[in-house]
Amino acid sequence: MEEYSWLKNIFDNDAVKITDKQKSVIKAAIELFSEKGYAAASTREIAQKAGVSEASVFKLFPTKKDLMLWITERIIKTALFPFVLSGIQELLEKSYKNREDFFIAFLENRINLIQEGLPLFKILIQEIPFQPEIRAMLFEQFKKMPLKKIAEKLNMIQTNFAEIKSDFNETDIIKIVISCISGFFVFRVMMFPEIFPESQIKNDAEILARFISRGLTNTKEKDL
Repeated sequence: MEEYSWLKNIFDNDAVKITDKQKSVIKAAIELFSEKGYAAASTREIAQKAGVSEASVFKLFPTKKDLMLWITERIIKTALFPFVLSGIQELLEKSYKNREDFFIAFLENRINLIQEGLPLFKILIQEIPFQPEIRAMLFEQFKKMPLKKIAEKLNMIQTNFAEIKSDFNETDIIKIVISCISGFFVFRVMMFPEIFPESQIKNDAEILARFISRGLTNTKEKDL
């Protein structure tokens, strides 16, 4: 398995020293959970891929679910949200001509992070509907996101450059932006990457940025 920086971050920042055997099992599990899904990946396959016995897997992690929850907890707390938050403060401090330019910069910044951490995101997306423990962990971390600052930045850009005022409040804006961007990455990058060439992802991100920016503009029809 490729040595992703986020995986090294998980190993380096864990409170308990992780042995080489544990690292092999964890790497194998991440790869198989990402490719096949948690339910379809067996402990025997994980053991074979890790080059250890199946008994060794159970000695390190009593059940397959324990292994999956160990991985997802560290993904969420040590890798995913630090990755998601990476660079946001810098983006918020820059000046933009309009909301569209901000969204383009934001999406281009996220694209590289999403692609590098793709196995992590795939595991979470696959398991969120079935694992309440994962939803609870995500919710706790989500509350730490600087969503209000992003919404304030969008409103400030609108005020500074006299864009047409939006009827949406900050909560509306956050829901719209998160839904559009997460849907874009899940559908395009995770579900059907073979349909959408990777070479076109930046162009598609710019189209999405224009779509969101113009959609936030007040386009309410006048009463007839």
